[in-house]
Amino acid sequence: MITRRGILKSSMGVAVGTVYHGTLISFLTGCGSDNNNNQEVVEVMAGGLMVVNPVICVSCRRCEIACSWNHEGDCSPTLARVKVERNMNFGPHGVQFDYQTQHGECGDGTVIPATCRQCEVCTEVCPQQAISTNPLTGAKVIDEERCVGCGYCADKCPQQVIKVVRSKMKAVKCDLCNGKPACAQVCPTGAIKFYPWEEAEAALEQYEKYTGLVS
Repeated sequence: MITRRGILKSSMGVAVGTVYHGTLISFLTGCGSDNNNNQEVVEVMAGGLMVVNPVICVSCRRCEIACSWNHEGDCSPTLARVKVERNMNFGPHGVQFDYQTQHGECGDGTVIPATCRQCEVCTEVCPQQAISTNPLTGAKVIDEERCVGCGYCADKCPQQVIKVVRSKMKAVKCDLCNGKPACAQVCPTGAIKFYPWEEAEAALEQYEKYTGLVS
């Protein structure tokens, strides 16, 4: 019987939080570790698995447009919950002295989409208790009626993907689009993918049949 608990406890490298180089992830994305440079990032959430592979991101920024349109009704990347532009030139760590190893278009060409990892930091620091967890998706969701736009969550966000929209003085962040992330649906290269648990479990079952492993 393939279960979510079985996936989390499996020996294939998948664990709660951010995990790298999982065999399951390579199977899901259809890429071996030799092809993707072992840079996939996977978030294990209540609603499924968010997989980000920066190696195949071409910085088209369609994810930002889809996100802003889905949430704000405006094709404005600055309003998007997913951030690509910020890491386009020099990667998430900014300008480095070693241009041969830094990410970004001015480095090794790897553009890293910055996505919310749905950790607990924002919920813990919000003084208004305006951020809660959606039990179905695992996403941290902001209640705009309670939010006062203080920016504490944005300041403490480890990925710096929460922002305060000044026009309405409310914080905004990824809510996984109720389990169907718009960014993953429009990504032309598959650099951002979301696998609901049903799909992830089916893929794991196929993997075990292929390799002869047993849960």
